[in-house]
Amino acid sequence: MGLEEGEKPHAVCLPALAQGHITPMLEMAKLLHARGFHFTFVNTEFNHRRLLRSRGTAALDGLPSFRFAAIPDGLPPSEADATQDVPALCYAMATTFLPHLQALLAKLNDPSSGQGRLWP
Repeated sequence: MGLEEGEKPHAVCLPALAQGHITPMLEMAKLLHARGFHFTFVNTEFNHRRLLRSRGTAALDGLPSFRFAAIPDGLPPSEADATQDVPALCYAMATTFLPHLQALLAKLNDPSSGQGRLWP
């Protein structure tokens, strides 16, 4: 299952769920995107909101074929330090985040979805 002639690879980035991992992963994804990759950058809803608050919505502009997917994480949106409770974070990831991630990957791999095939 290789790439067809002229087809760009599509990669999914899923940074570790701690805030300090998101920016470096996003920068790496932008570098690869500039080299021709299509990207889906997966984040938790909690961390996506933090990203938008810290960098502003303009941080996501100007990246054609670069998609952001914010997946429900089960963390309370009102708690600023919800990711600091590691046991609760692990439980939320296993019970809430994982099924949504699996559904997203299935959708991205489905040729009829129009989302573009993932890079094998």
